Amino acid sequence: MRKAALAWVLLLFPAIGQAADYQQIANMCVACHGSTQDSSFPSIPNLKWQNKPYLVEQLTAFKSGQRSDKTMSKVAQLLSEQDIEQLATYFYTLNHKGSQ
Repeated sequence: MRKAALAWVLLLFPAIGQAADYQQIANMCVACHGSTQDSSFPSIPNLKWQNKPYLVEQLTAFKSGQRSDKTMSKVAQLLSEQDIEQLATYFYTLNHKGSQ
């Protein structure tokens, strides 16, 4: 199942490269990580209840190579700093309505 998710992510790389609309990237993240519900894949953590600084730190660590994962490292390489900030805000606000 994880291989199918990786294949799906790789198909969306051109959309990430353009990064004009971070919502497309967020939708791709939700496909594996879930949003307000549990993740569809038991081996992939749900981002529910993660705080914004933690999400920024982890995405930045994947992007820089400090942290490594076959899928996340490839995805994070394509994110700009602005993408990372927007994604962290998006996932944080899913479960923390009214605060940032």
